[in-house]
Amino acid sequence: MNVFSLLLRASRGNFALAVVLGFISGASSAQLIALINDALAHEGPLERWQVLTFVGVVLLALVSRCASQMLLTRLNVGTLYELRMRLSRRILSAPLRSLEQVGGARVLAALQEDAIAVNQGLAHLPTVVISAATILGCLLYLAWLSAWVFGAMMGVVVLGLSFYALLQRRSRAFLARARAQVDALFQHLDSLTRGIKELKLHRRRRGAFLDEQLEPTASAIRGLFTRSADLGMLGQAWAFLLNFAVIGLMLFAFPAFGVVDRHTLVGYTLVVLYLLAPLDTLLNLLHHLVRAGVAARHMEQLGLSLTEHGAEEDTAEVPEPRAFQKLELVGVTHAYHRENEDSLFTLGPIDLTLVPGECVFLVGGNGSGKTTLAKLLTGLYRPESGALRLDGQVITEADRDRYREHFSAVFSDFYLFEHLLGLASPRLSERAEVLLRRLQLERKVRIEGGKLSTTALSTGQRKRLALLTAYLEDRPIYVFDEWAADQDPVFKDVFYRELLPELKAAGKALVVISHDDRYFSLADRVVRLESGRVVEPAGTPGAMQRVS
Repeated sequence: MNVFSLLLRASRGNFALAVVLGFISGASSAQLIALINDALAHEGPLERWQVLTFVGVVLLALVSRCASQMLLTRLNVGTLYELRMRLSRRILSAPLRSLEQVGGARVLAALQEDAIAVNQGLAHLPTVVISAATILGCLLYLAWLSAWVFGAMMGVVVLGLSFYALLQRRSRAFLARARAQVDALFQHLDSLTRGIKELKLHRRRRGAFLDEQLEPTASAIRGLFTRSADLGMLGQAWAFLLNFAVIGLMLFAFPAFGVVDRHTLVGYTLVVLYLLAPLDTLLNLLHHLVRAGVAARHMEQLGLSLTEHGAEEDTAEVPEPRAFQKLELVGVTHAYHRENEDSLFTLGPIDLTLVPGECVFLVGGNGSGKTTLAKLLTGLYRPESGALRLDGQVITEADRDRYREHFSAVFSDFYLFEHLLGLASPRLSERAEVLLRRLQLERKVRIEGGKLSTTALSTGQRKRLALLTAYLEDRPIYVFDEWAADQDPVFKDVFYRELLPELKAAGKALVVISHDDRYFSLADRVVRLESGRVVEPAGTPGAMQRVS
């Protein structure tokens, strides 16, 4: 994909109009050169019609140039907007497992590095179109001036451009290789920011990270971009040399054989000298267009790779569900690769039933599959076999988005938004203030206009804010993944003995992933996972006995 195909896809009509206006501008510029050439050859004062024609052509060139640039600029801005939004929509519609496999660093690189490259390329496109149109107009004038001389000149130009095209092909190859390294660089930068504490605490680790990971990748990118830019500069120098070779041909070769009259010679020399500026501009900006094309292709490929296993349907707006009767997992399985393991880890088959007003603790060792089961339960992962049933209805791909509306969740790797997005209630601020006091955060956080005054808090306090958001969502099913792990003993006791019973009394179904065995007796059921299988379906004494 190149920038021209992007613009054509955005609006063929507007792009065609901009190009036509650009060519009018180029033709006007060529006509100005012709008028100047005639004026230089004219003896005596210029006639009135010649002056008026010159003024009219200047105005036409000015108006068409401005109109083409303004139209292309608007088209460029809209195209970049559509490119970003299309990729963002594909990210949102991609299955969570696909996003996890691609990795956040690669997605971030596309939204930042690639988007910037495309933006820079599109920003230069109006100048490229005007320069190309000017060159084309001048070539047409040269062909009209002398077809024989023009044919001889173009023979030299074609030979020269063949070598230039070879340089550009090599330059594009280096750009593609550099772009492939950018994903790795963003991965290292992500490690730098997320692992800064660990790096500061260990000098050898810090040195190895810089010398063995970050520096080699950054150096490779620098080298590839430099080689690509060097080839671009060589191409410009070659074009500059070619231009003066044509002038030399005009001034020395053709007159020696008496095949060019003085008027044609002056016209050709004048036009070729005039073409130096737009030709230099065009060749200088082609490198940015090539880089933009590489970036746009990468963004498009990333979007396609995210949805190659199917995009999740975004169902029409419906009222949020407030109740359900029974949720069932029937023979659900899911396989995936765990860290540092080549073989697949299979979760399940899992049979689990959940009803309103019930609190289920999901327990087990690290790597037993608890969080994966929670993601299957909430519809974030697709079961590879088995089925999810809500009130007896099997959840299909078409139902998955609506099904997820039943859940509020705080995962261990939760993200806290600064705004209370998607929450609209007449009493939202009032309820939020009450919850802030309940969560002992009223002195640290304020809510103004649906926005949290700060999220720069400790992990435990940020988890309390995530819990506040979950409370405000008021969904029928709540999932808490190690929520209490970062809380002090006092607030941990509040969570298990006050907050969970209140949600349960309100008719909410609760799934709590926990290692706090001293609170297991508070659950209606304890479901224990071990190596992806349920090994202890029965609850604590007195707990509800259901198929698990």
